[in-house]
Amino acid sequence: MLVVEHAGRHPATPRPGAVIDHPQPGLPADGAVAVGGAPAWFRALDDTTLALLAICRTDGTLLAANRQAFEGSGLAPAEQVGRPFWATGWWSGSTAVADRVRAWCAEVAAGGAPVRAQTPWFHADGSERTLDLTLQLVHDQATGTAYLLPNGTDVTDRLAAARTAARATAAQEEAEALRRLDAARSADVAHLRAVEAQLSRALELSEKVLANTADGIYGLDTDGRVEFVNPAAVRITGHSRAEQLGGEQHALIHGRRHDGSPYPREECPIWRALRTGVPVTADDEVFWRRNGTPVPVELVAVPTIEDGAVTGVVVSFRDLTDRRAAAEQAAELRRLEEQAAQERALSDRLQQALLTPPPEPDHLHVAVRYQPAAHGAQVGGDWYDAFRQPDGSTVVVIGDVVGHDSRAAAAMGQWRGLMRALAYDGGGDLPAVLRRVEQTARGLDVSTLATAVLARIERRPDLPGGATRLLRWASAGHLPPLLLAPDGTSTVLHTRPGLMLGVSADAVRAGHEAALPDDATLLLYTDGLVERRGADLDQGLAALQAAVADLGRRPVDELCDTLLARLVPASVADDVALIAVRLHPEDRPRPPGPARPTGDG
Repeated sequence: MLVVEHAGRHPATPRPGAVIDHPQPGLPADGAVAVGGAPAWFRALDDTTLALLAICRTDGTLLAANRQAFEGSGLAPAEQVGRPFWATGWWSGSTAVADRVRAWCAEVAAGGAPVRAQTPWFHADGSERTLDLTLQLVHDQATGTAYLLPNGTDVTDRLAAARTAARATAAQEEAEALRRLDAARSADVAHLRAVEAQLSRALELSEKVLANTADGIYGLDTDGRVEFVNPAAVRITGHSRAEQLGGEQHALIHGRRHDGSPYPREECPIWRALRTGVPVTADDEVFWRRNGTPVPVELVAVPTIEDGAVTGVVVSFRDLTDRRAAAEQAAELRRLEEQAAQERALSDRLQQALLTPPPEPDHLHVAVRYQPAAHGAQVGGDWYDAFRQPDGSTVVVIGDVVGHDSRAAAAMGQWRGLMRALAYDGGGDLPAVLRRVEQTARGLDVSTLATAVLARIERRPDLPGGATRLLRWASAGHLPPLLLAPDGTSTVLHTRPGLMLGVSADAVRAGHEAALPDDATLLLYTDGLVERRGADLDQGLAALQAAVADLGRRPVDELCDTLLARLVPASVADDVALIAVRLHPEDRPRPPGPARPTGDG
């Protein structure tokens, strides 16, 4: 879950309108963009040695794949990511294979059992390989989002080795038959020579199998001394063939345990197979390389028996280094998922505890909404607040802390608490309140940056044009308020937004005023409502004005819910906070609604 956080706001260009502006010097804030993609936990598997490890939406769209999947096949990530999984270059060599992969994706996405199959797949140069593919459905623990998780191992070489081994086995069986025939016809020298030739060819095939298999193979005599060793065993242990032949295998590579302590030969599973004549398997052994480093192995020791007597043992072992690394990565992934879920739960509880219900003054209807980001790691930054001042005025605040994690949630609580406490009895000089907030934050070592709009709605029957209320506000780098008329026309209250909170405790901020007509609606919001990747702020504000054009007379709670449904996609990567204040005429009874009057507004 990767997010480049919103570190600032673009300054808005002042426009004519119903704004009564008293500007003072201020500075604009910087801007940044947000990006999204595969879940953040998938990055932990990027360097896995699997031939293919990918993550897709349930509709099959490829979101990401590990580095080996692209580098090993010669495909470019930019040309594959975003395409249906079955339409990527890995399946481009065969329409039938691509159709089969598409059917598997649909089956698993619909809730079917995981699919595992060996299937052709293709490199960029057109070469065909064989992939042991597993396709399963996984769920993000924090969000419940489902993903398709294809992964697989290239088994082309392993299958080739198996076919070679099968041919060698057939040749060995043939040679054995010829040997028995030779014993029955010992007088036929010419036939004996033919059998010997067949046996020679079989041995040659066997040596090729031993030379090309990925597993290490030893042949030991009854004393545990090495009679033959294949190239894989030489490669894995680092001991040359000459160093091993005739030497005691246990003393050379198996004489110490995982912790380096002595490993008595009598306790060794290979020695047990020699003594009992019974095959032995062990999945947690360690061999020691020539350079002194351990290599975890699993092994099978099969005794060779002639005329009822044990004549030696064949040991086949596999290097578990990559498998152990994959298991550790999986464990780390689970740990990160659990940590993210715990962090999200903690941040959600903290944020919900701070986002209190709004006041209910006479003839003002205040509605608030908070919608968290779609992804589990996106929490914490946005807040709203609304409360009554002692003189009866109503204060509303909207804010956004830079960042989306538990630290942002904690910083949000600090800024919100300071703003609420200092604005309660701060009167109408809102720039002075912001300065006091910032100075107090600096003294308390609150260093996280934040944007905010602090607004106050006052009763002013003396205003020209029939308006009875006055809006005062001051902005610290935040998006401008929007004033919506009953007929659907709207005005963005553009002003210079000033510096963000946390930049300078000595910043000089501007205060602004606007008359509020009866039946109008004031909207304050955070950037998650209007900012989208690939679009600028002006486009976002235009989209907001278009979205509210038919909502001027709708009940304010319905207005909030409809606005969120229209502007916030299900996959949004940012929180959204929203305050809507409807101004009802004071010469008529307050319209019925969810809020209950508690005094003048």
